[in-house]
Amino acid sequence: MANFPPYLSYLGIGLAGIVGLLLLVWVIVALSILRKTKGLPQAIRTFLTLIVEGNVTEAYQGTTDNFKAKTSKQAFTKFIKKHKLHQYTRTLMSIPTVEENCHSLEVTVITKTGQKIPLNMSFIKDQKTWYLDALDYNYKT
Repeated sequence: MANFPPYLSYLGIGLAGIVGLLLLVWVIVALSILRKTKGLPQAIRTFLTLIVEGNVTEAYQGTTDNFKAKTSKQAFTKFIKKHKLHQYTRTLMSIPTVEENCHSLEVTVITKTGQKIPLNMSFIKDQKTWYLDALDYNYKT
């Protein structure tokens, strides 16, 4: 058996400590994000399911007053038809960014035909309910 210099074992212990610390920080950040966005994916699914079922009025009611002030129900309906959100089957979501109480994320809506519709969505949580605050087509993608 070969003899290793003692500093190699200290180096290994130090490296393991650094990796363990980074892993702990990653877990804490991931849990924090999950806790802050609890229910957000379900809210997005519910919102899009309402549109698919033809309940555009109910989907529009799930928006904030700020959204309603900027977007009429007619413009909202036009946006849905233009971008074929009524053909939603599933979504892909990015990790939300949080500014004050507004959670913004990129959502890719996949339609029945396989078309991918990139959207920017922002939500605000009031008590335990999520409300849509902004909905835009993501032209960057």
